[in-house]
Amino acid sequence: MTPTLAGFWRRLSAAAIDGLIIFGINLVLGSITALINSNAVGIIANLLSLAISITYYVYFIGSRGQTPGKIALKIKVVRIDTLPMTYMTAFLREVVGKFLSGLVFALGYFWMIWDKNKQTWHDHLAKTQVVRV
Repeated sequence: MTPTLAGFWRRLSAAAIDGLIIFGINLVLGSITALINSNAVGIIANLLSLAISITYYVYFIGSRGQTPGKIALKIKVVRIDTLPMTYMTAFLREVVGKFLSGLVFALGYFWMIWDKNKQTWHDHLAKTQVVRV
């Protein structure tokens, strides 16, 4: 049975939910650091924010193939070779691949619109696809 691939709008909606979750976490972190009002603390808070974002995506995709946003929209990242998702594959996709996808006017994200397998550049790099569950 061929899996049903997730479309652009479903994937975008899942990303928006995840973005709101990360925004909420960073809002709390920013509020705490604003009370301290120190440049050094601000730099540390920015680095912590980046670490939290990377950990969020790599953990959820690496452990189950789904972030909370993907769970809500009933989609999942799977490897094309059908092997279980790994943290290394998740890191390659979520950090390296998404950085590359966003480099040129976010063309790598929109690539799925024209791709026959609805894959973005980060999907191609990590050899993954997003399916409906």
